[in-house]
Amino acid sequence: MNTMKNILSTVGIQILAACAGLLLSLWWVSGFDIQLPGFLVAVVVVVLAQAVLTPLVSKAAHRYAPAFLGGTGLIAALLALLIAGLFPGGVTVTGIGDWLLSALILWVASAVGALVDQRLTSRRSAHPAGRSGPAAA
Repeated sequence: MNTMKNILSTVGIQILAACAGLLLSLWWVSGFDIQLPGFLVAVVVVVLAQAVLTPLVSKAAHRYAPAFLGGTGLIAALLALLIAGLFPGGVTVTGIGDWLLSALILWVASAVGALVDQRLTSRRSAHPAGRSGPAAA
């Protein structure tokens, strides 16, 4: 049961991070546009694409270009945006600079989400169900 809570929490945080990254790109990047129906599709596509692409890009970088290991999340974010742009009414970006800036924003939002998830997971594992805080000791 605790594992299911952790998985649901992680997915929820990833969804919030994708929403934040896409909204920040919409507000800060002049060549980035997204419509409401496309936003919902883009969030799902970005979360799924990053979940699948990040390990693949990391493995490829580790094998063929170890110097790029630190940028694997950024590459995965760019690929996720490209995939989200394939769906009608989804993400539209004009200019290479806007693509890169949008990917950077999405990557930072995802990284912040991962840090939040890591902190929450470590707190949950430190305080098992049924026991919380110092009063339980």
